[in-house]
Amino acid sequence: MTTSTNEPRSDDDAVIAPGGGGGAFADGLTFVRLAVTPLIMALILWQWPEPQIAILASVLFIVAALSDVFDDFFGGAARGALRRYGYLDDVADTVLIVGVLIALSVVLWRNGLFQWAFAVPAVILVGRELLVGLVKGYELSRFGWPDNPLSNAKGGFAMLGTCLLVASPWLTQWTDSLRAGTDRAMDVYGSVSPWLWIAGQACLWIAAVFSVLSAYRILTHVRSPESDPDV
Repeated sequence: MTTSTNEPRSDDDAVIAPGGGGGAFADGLTFVRLAVTPLIMALILWQWPEPQIAILASVLFIVAALSDVFDDFFGGAARGALRRYGYLDDVADTVLIVGVLIALSVVLWRNGLFQWAFAVPAVILVGRELLVGLVKGYELSRFGWPDNPLSNAKGGFAMLGTCLLVASPWLTQWTDSLRAGTDRAMDVYGSVSPWLWIAGQACLWIAAVFSVLSAYRILTHVRSPESDPDV
């Protein structure tokens, strides 16, 4: 038996999930992302960059990142009517990125490898989330995080960059083993290629730029029911 309501519904509320239970499944994926993050951090702090540990940590990170894609697919928009805990979607993304970056920072610092090329974008990304959360936490909890291209781009590049950094120990071994099939095998084994780590750092730098721009928009115009939906 269905019930009706006279309350107006937004476009987000009108999203229909496959099978009718998509909202609960999507919320479950969000909780999976929150639960997996401490495990990834523990693996990194334990024995990263050991290749076996890096493989496991990166696989878990990919699973967590994919859960972000599929929870939107099955449950619709985070603030849609189907999502009971949709407000935790953005929180889970933030916890994943910030948690893993902090774990990587600790390991790099512990081994004397905490260099500016990684430190600057990592500090910007972590600091941005803390600043926005502390300054606008109450308003954001009421109205939701403004969904704009800058925030989406920041999240995408941050996810990709962090994944490359976590996976770089075993991915570098694999790519170098392919390169070793050339006539310059000794050169390959004598000098490990850093390009995957550099690519990850480059993605973090792009994400950091987008994070500063999007943070400015969030801090100066938090979305409210009367606000422009395109902010």
